[in-house]
Amino acid sequence: MKKFALASYLMYFLAGLVVTTIGAIMPQLLGHYNLSYTEGGTLVFIGSIGFLIGVPLSAYMMHRFGEKVTLASSALIIAVTQSMMLTLPEYSWITVLNFFNSLSVSAIEVVVAALVMERFVSRRAVTMSYLEVSFGLGALGMPVFASGFIALGHWQWVFAVTGLISLVMGIVWMRIQYSREEETSSNQAVDAVEVAPSATVTGRHKIVLLSIFLLMIFVYCGIEGSLNNFLSSIFISYFGSSEYYASISIGAFWGAMVIGRLATSWIIRRVNYSRFLLISMSLSLLILLAFLVFRQEWAGYLLVPLLGFTMSGVYSITMVYANHTLPNMARTVTSLITGFAGFGNAVFPVLIGYTLDRAPIQVSLMLIASYAVAFLILLLIIMGNYRKWKRVDADEAIKI
Repeated sequence: MKKFALASYLMYFLAGLVVTTIGAIMPQLLGHYNLSYTEGGTLVFIGSIGFLIGVPLSAYMMHRFGEKVTLASSALIIAVTQSMMLTLPEYSWITVLNFFNSLSVSAIEVVVAALVMERFVSRRAVTMSYLEVSFGLGALGMPVFASGFIALGHWQWVFAVTGLISLVMGIVWMRIQYSREEETSSNQAVDAVEVAPSATVTGRHKIVLLSIFLLMIFVYCGIEGSLNNFLSSIFISYFGSSEYYASISIGAFWGAMVIGRLATSWIIRRVNYSRFLLISMSLSLLILLAFLVFRQEWAGYLLVPLLGFTMSGVYSITMVYANHTLPNMARTVTSLITGFAGFGNAVFPVLIGYTLDRAPIQVSLMLIASYAVAFLILLLIIMGNYRKWKRVDADEAIKI
């Protein structure tokens, strides 16, 4: 299982590289093809449609061919598409290739997350935190690679980095072996969780709860997707940063994400899921509002890593919280959450790109902050349901 876990972490690292590639070189890519930010948002949207299609397709692939074949083929598709993007073909081809990139990343995230949810039940949050650390390292590494290639005047070579790593991972997953049983031992850390409700949850209530979790992921990924793709553009337009330093802002964001996700694996053993999410997103909202107050470049570079740290565990813990609340539905819950994550990444960057072209940049920042408000409202609804369950359990105990 250690080889399986390591291979899973490396696949999430690859996913982190791929999803931030376009955002890291967005100004250069748009400049090369003489495009606007609105068209850049459309590029992200089309890629996210590929991500959405990848969710049901990956479920079919797992059922028809198995997890190993699905992961290996996804990695090899990324290797091919990234190699073709390196040649900077006509822009129509860029959109098609980015579509297939996102489709393959979706398959990677769905399959790996589902395997982890099924095989590490008592350590879902801790293991998912490690996966998200790997994803964050990839998302951090890409802006670093990009800033170096931009400085050299060869920004398109970022595609070569992801292409080569994808090829290696495709070969690895052709050969990997793993057990289908959970690996546990007395010295392995387990999650600190809410006590699951003993009251029977009806099918209608399950649908309502799942819908709320999906909306939470939808709006959270609206924040993360907008920052992934337009953070460097915001720094250029809002703070007056140079292109080189603006690209570093994404690296600062994801560097803090990595540190925060390492901390999450420790914190979540002591704090339950709902409290973790409430604190994390409340702090994130305050930091987003601080962008509207402070317009100095130094303040931006101070706020960005703070934002990355507070947002770092939200996605993985929301997924784990949903699986905990709705037990025995791991593949369904994980697939739907991954799909709605892609949906959020599709819709919200289009809105941000549109407002960047047509309104003061403060409007875009306010939109991003409003996503955090929506997340908190939905979380409070979930927490209210837990309190109701506890009251039901207490009443039943009295009757007994």
